[in-house]
Amino acid sequence: MSENQQETIKQEPSDFERAAASKPLSLTAEFLLFLKEHKAWWMVPILLSLLLIGVAVWMSSSTLAPFIYPIF
Repeated sequence: MSENQQETIKQEPSDFERAAASKPLSLTAEFLLFLKEHKAWWMVPILLSLLLIGVAVWMSSSTLAPFIYPIF
């Protein structure tokens, strides 16, 4: 093989190969990227509400329960 043929065989890595070699994103980063790309910002208030309800439920089973009940 000539030197010129070897240069044509060596190609730049494709987008797929670069993505495979990169470090994977965290779940949060991937979800934020999804919201940004799909313009689904309307989901943020729903998720925050669910998160706050989950925190309230978790705290109601702890020793902070007597302090949480007056809030509701």
